Order: sequence, then structure tokens, then C-alpha cells
Amino acid sequence: SGKSSTTGPVGPTSERDAVESYSKFVDEHEGTLEDFLATRSIEDCREKLHQHGGVLLHEHAQSYILLSCLEDEMNGFHDKMKLASRNSQVLSHVTELAQSLRRHPRDVVLPFFKRIAEEQYKAGFDDAVAGFVSRIEKRAVEKRKEMDKEAEERGEGEYEELTKEERIGPGGLDPVAVFETLPKSMQEAFESKDVTQLQVALEAMKPEEAKLHMDRCEQSGLWVANAGGK
Repeated sequence: SGKSSTTGPVGPTSERDAVESYSKFVDEHEGTLEDFLATRSIEDCREKLHQHGGVLLHEHAQSYILLSCLEDEMNGFHDKMKLASRNSQVLSHVTELAQSLRRHPRDVVLPFFKRIAEEQYKAGFDDAVAGFVSRIEKRAVEKRKEMDKEAEERGEGEYEELTKEERIGPGGLDPVAVFETLPKSMQEAFESKDVTQLQVALEAMKPEEAKLHMDRCEQSGLWVANAGGK
């Protein structure tokens, strides 16, 4: 499962390839990513990094995890977000340690876990986790305020009249919460039901970010894959 993706010339075609690369990565490894994010024991984190380091330390994993944490907070899964945030910081610290030592990330997994057993280093790690959690919480509040303001300006949205259970999409996500996590350009495209505007919005962002947003939209029922073409 350790195939590396290649990058071609810059432009729409390479962006599409990058989106497909990210999509393939998530399709193949989402279970591994979600399992790692839900791991409580730090020793189990170490074991899973040994087993799946190629997946967990992949650049696509970072994008997936960041948006996953934000979405958990938006959906009210605060404890889940906090645990996922700690585990995401394990990956970030391993990556940073590898860069500072000029080694491959997989080579510094054991040194990192040895360090984290020391009180001084553990305190610094805990601070980093708290900072990450705080940024996620703050961003979630900002997105909710933006969403509330926009809902006020256009009148209540169709989804707001339903209970959360009635709103849940085919992939188990709440379309209202997912909508709140979308960039403004995508929100406007959905509000105007303009597929071309949506395409423009997606092409303006990082391919892996665009793909993750669209995956969430499909899982919440905001977007039906076959309805708008590819």
C-alpha cells in the first residue's frame, strides 16, 4: 500500500490527477486513518505507526485529519475531536522531528516515543495539542457564526426546519454542519445551485482539500454525485 503518486505539469489536468490521487488515497486508507484517530493508548499509536507509517505520515493524511477534526467539532463530537487532535499532533511531531534530523519520518518514530516519555518533552507536546484543539474550536465557532449570519441574510435554509436525525445524509453526516465547514465560495455555489461556480471554487483550492470537501458533501447529501456530472 505504499505507492507514491507522481506529479505532472501544472494546470487543470494535473490538478484533476492530484484530486484523483487524494480520492484514491482516502478510498483505500480511510479505515486506517479513522482507526488511528480513535486510538486512545499512546503505545497503540506507536504500534499503528509502525504498521501503517507509510499511510499515516503521507501528506494526504494531514489534509484528511485536519478537516476531520474540524468536522467532528462542527458535528458536536468534541471528545472525539480532542482525541483525534492529540493523535494528529503525534504525526506532526514525528514529521517535524524527521525534518530537524534530516531523516525519513519512519526512522524517528521510536526516538519520538522515547522523548515523549520524558516529562519536559511531554509537557511541550501537551501544550501543542492544547493549541491545536483551541484553533479547531475557534475555527468551528467562526464557521458557525458565518453560517448563522448567512442563514439570517437569506432566510432560514430548508435543512434547518428538519431535526438533525431527519437531515442526516447517506454517509451519516449532517448537511447543515458540513455546509458550515465549506469555504464561502463553495457555500455561495450551493446556495445558487450553480455547478460552474462550484467547479471554479474547487479549482481555486488545493486539490486534496477540494476532494475532501466534496466527499463530505456527498456523505451529507448536499451533493449527489451523478446529478451534476463529474
